Formats: sequence, C-alpha cells, structure tokens
Amino acid sequence: MITLKNSFYLILFSFLSSVFLIFLLLGIIKLEDKIQSEMIEISTADVKSIVQNSADLIQNTLSIDENFPKQILKNHAYHKKIETNLETLVTQNIKYAYLLYKDKRGVFRFLVDGAKKSNKAFVNQKFDIDNEKWIDVYKTKKPLIIENKFLKQISITYLVPILNKDKVQLLLVIDFSIKKVKEINKIITWIKSALIATLFILILFLLVLLIQSKRYNIVKKTAYIDKLTNVYNRNYLQEYESFINLDDYIIAAIDIDYFKLVNDTYGHDVGDKILKNIGRIILNSTRKKDDIVIRYGGEEFLILAKTKRNDSYTAINVIERVFTNIQKEKFQINENEDIDITVSVGVNLEPHKSKTFSKAFKLADIALYTAKNKGRNNIQIYNENISNDSNKLSINEIKEALEEKRVICHYQKIVDTKTQNTVKYEALLRIVKKDGTIAYPNEILSVINGTFILRNISKRVLNICFEKLISNKNILININLNPQDIVNDTILSMLEDMSIKYDDFANRLGIEITENEDLTNNKEAKINLLRLKKWGYKIYIDDFGSGYSNFTYLAQIKTDFIKIDGDLIEKILTDKISFMLVKSIIGFAKDAGIKVIAEYVSSEEIYFKLKELDVDYLQGFYFGKPCELEEQEI
Repeated sequence: MITLKNSFYLILFSFLSSVFLIFLLLGIIKLEDKIQSEMIEISTADVKSIVQNSADLIQNTLSIDENFPKQILKNHAYHKKIETNLETLVTQNIKYAYLLYKDKRGVFRFLVDGAKKSNKAFVNQKFDIDNEKWIDVYKTKKPLIIENKFLKQISITYLVPILNKDKVQLLLVIDFSIKKVKEINKIITWIKSALIATLFILILFLLVLLIQSKRYNIVKKTAYIDKLTNVYNRNYLQEYESFINLDDYIIAAIDIDYFKLVNDTYGHDVGDKILKNIGRIILNSTRKKDDIVIRYGGEEFLILAKTKRNDSYTAINVIERVFTNIQKEKFQINENEDIDITVSVGVNLEPHKSKTFSKAFKLADIALYTAKNKGRNNIQIYNENISNDSNKLSINEIKEALEEKRVICHYQKIVDTKTQNTVKYEALLRIVKKDGTIAYPNEILSVINGTFILRNISKRVLNICFEKLISNKNILININLNPQDIVNDTILSMLEDMSIKYDDFANRLGIEITENEDLTNNKEAKINLLRLKKWGYKIYIDDFGSGYSNFTYLAQIKTDFIKIDGDLIEKILTDKISFMLVKSIIGFAKDAGIKVIAEYVSSEEIYFKLKELDVDYLQGFYFGKPCELEEQEI
C-alpha cells in the first residue's frame, strides 16, 4: 500500500529531540553527582585524618586487657581526657563529636560527648540510629561515611570503629556539614529546570502532533475510500500516482460487462448493490498488504498487483482469481432472482517499460478495449502488436481448450543428415479451435506468457507425449519447456516419476529449452537441468545463435544437443555472416562433443550446404510438415 505521512519528519524530529534532552538531563544529573562527590572527597580528607588521630588517642589511652566501655565508665580520668579531646574537635563545621558503645541488648548508648554543657548527652543515654549502615560498621570494622543531601548543604556522619582484640567496642562519631558551591549549584539547577520545562513542552507538542496526525490520516483516508465499494477512489490515484514504483506492480483494468443494461433493467439500487459485491470480491481475492484496488470509474476498477521483475506469475494469478471468483458469484437481484455478472480485463505485465503511470495504465486500457472487442468476459494481456492480434486466442479460449482437451501436438521429423532417416520427433503445440481450424504457437504463447495457463499447457503437452512414448516404444520425442517450467516442482516431479516408472523412458524424451538470460541467470534452473540429466533425459538448447549464446553455460549444464537458430539456417546461402556463424557453431560443438541439429531446412540447396558442413541432424519442411504422429511413416 502506498502511504505519505506529511508529518512524519516533524514527529521524528520531536521524538529525537526529546530523547536527546532526556540524555542531556541525565548527563547533567550525573555531572552534579560527580561534582558533589569531588566536594565531599576534598572536604572530608582533613577531617578523616583528625578524627583518626582522636580514635588512635582513645585506643592508646585504654588498656587492651579490659573492656573499653567499662574502663571509661569506671575511670573518671579516662572519661575526662577523652571528653577534652572530643571537645577540641567541635568547630564551626564539625557540630558533634561523641563516643558510643553497644550494650548487651545491642542498644547504642552515649559514653562520652564532646558537645557544650547545655547540649551534652548523659553517660549511658540511649542513642537511636536512623540507618542500617551503623550496624555494618561492626561487620566491616572499617570507617564509614553516611551522606544526607539537603538543598544548600551536605550533612555527613563519619563513623570510626575502635577495636579491641579485633572486636569493635567503641564507635567514634563525627557530624559535620559541607556547604554546596553556590554558583555551580545555581547554574546546574537552572539548566535542569530549563531542560525539564523544555522536555515537558516538547513531549506535550509531540502528543498533540501525534493525535492531530492520526485525525488527519483518518479524515484523509476517508477522502480516498470509495464509500460504496470500500476500495480506493480516483482521489487516491491522483494523490499518489507519482509515488507508484512501476517496477513493483502489474496493472489490470477491469470493466463490468453490460453494466449499463443492468442499471437500465433493474435500477440503480441494484446496480449499486452489484458494484458493492464486486468490490467485496476483488478485495477478498487480492492480497491486502501487497495489492492496491481502485474504483477508477462508474463500473471500472484498477488493480495494481505486486510482482517481482521477471516473475509475474504470482501477480497474474491474483488477476485470474478475481476474474474467476466474479464468474462464480451469483448476484442477488431480489429474494427470488439472481443474475450472472462477467468482467473484461486488460493487463499490462510490463509497466516498468513506460515512463509514467498514466502511460502504463493506458496500455492496460488498450488491452481492456481488445478484451471487449473479443466478446467480453475474457482477459487480454497487452503487447506491442495488440492492434494486429485479432487472430490470437484469448485467455478464456485457451482455458476452454484445455478443459475440452483441444490442446494437441503435431510432430516434426528430426532426420540423420547422412541417411535422411527419421531419428526422433519434436512435439509442437497446437490448439484446435471451435470451428475446427488450428491455432499455432504464435497465436497462443504470447497471450499466456507469465500466467499459470502456460504451465498448464506444458503439463498437458507432457502428458500427451508420455502417452505416445508408452504406447509406441520405437519412437523418440522432444518437447519444448520454458525456463519457468524448469523451476516448477510439479513438472519436475512428473518427469522424475516417469523416469523411475519406465525403463529407458528418459532416454527417449528430449528436453528442448531456449537459452536466454532468464535461464542462464537462474541458479535453480541450472541445478534442475543437471537433475534432469541425472535422471537420464537429454538436454537440447533451442534457437542457439539467436542473439544470446553463452558457450560456457553449455559446458556447465553438460548439454547433449544444440539446435541452431532457424533464422541463421534460412540465410546460410545468401548471407556470409550467417554462414560463418553456423560454421563456427558447428566447429565449436564438434570440439566440445555436442551434437548439432539445424532447423528450418526448407530446400535441397540448404540441405547439401549443411551436409557439407557436417551437421549431425536436420529438421524442416524439406523433410515434411508437422502433423499428427499417426500420419507419419514410423
């Protein structure tokens, strides 16, 4: 589906800006923490040293042979000496300095307080802790800093354990504060506030933008949807036509047959009902994510079916599914009556060859016009000679011929150059028309090229040849397969099964395939040709020298035969370059051990010239026209 989000870049910019601001805010917060950590580190360095000296003094004053708290409680001199020391620690920055111990119940109690007399705690006065880290000091036996950050300052409690016999018996505690650097703190706070405000506004703007974009897209989508059929309308095409990549689609123009007559007979309400159902069928028959359906006019629809270059099978299958499903549907007129509706379809398989969408669509429309001229209710594929294609069969006629088994084969002799004895036959596609006349490949293949019908034709020809080979074990037959057949699992399975089921069957059925870029660039085709060789089939490269002749490829697939292009053979007597090309191909083939067949041998003079060049086998009207196998002298 083609979409154009007008606000996409604005939304993307807003989103990326929000992400950037969030990261910037996190970075500033991290910077603030780092600055504070540096401030604490610098400010506490001297304090730590002074406090540690006091702790050492206390430890040296007391005897290690007796419990430290008991010594201080019993000895007034010890208590006074330590108290004096702690009082000297209390300054403008250090607010409190005191010595604690834990009683037998684990309760913290004052032992010595360095505060002024008015604020001094009593001996054994209970001390309530507010942080579990106090307990950790008894486990780690190492000094610990506890930080409390406030708006204008950082309050720090410094705990220093005093050990006796590797056991914490006293805890020297210092409470002091560090003023934050006002200017730095002011700038950081301002930047944080500005970022948060900007981020809030940006996120709010992004939300509003998303909501508005969603509303706009809903309104816009409504403007692009045909209310009756629920498919896109012409507004959609006008808006997005320039964005359609013609490499990605095939284009099908569909017109409801005799729709004006339906409207005139049953009324416009019934006509609208039919249009609604046609839209439903088309949507159900196409691929939601890949195909685009547009109501182009009153009863005209346009389908852009997703495809890949050199592979239009899947896309054309979508168009054929739409065509078939409309044919199958019974369109209800009222409770007691229904009618059949058919459509005419024109398909442009190669929009990429047109410079603009309008020109590509015009070619599909030309094919649609041809479908109408051929009686409606059929699919026509555009080709450059469509104006002269009045003799070509329609897809519908070919499908009917398959269903009614009017697809047959005529057989042309391939003879030994030296003896002129028939060594094998080439099976050639024919369709018996309803009037009994014969349709030839030029009336058939270009119409179904790129469709699944071509594959079904190949399967039908294979089955005909299988029957001939099984019923007559003295003949050899060549069949023509196209590059798509070589990569088709069903056709390969048919050939593999027959090679297993019947002895020497594969050796009697030659596979002729025209060498072109579709074949040589397809790795899977190359692998499958080697598989056919392994099963016993002989590989013939048809029309060799017709403009794309890759000698290396012949060696890679180990081809058994090459058939020189008939256009070269026809001019071998009159055109020096054609003669030199034929001679060169024969010489190469001899050196490579590949047998050569010359096609289009139409006269005795051409025959003798080719015999002189030592061609292995010949084929052409000089030895007889293609006909039913029963009419051949076998």
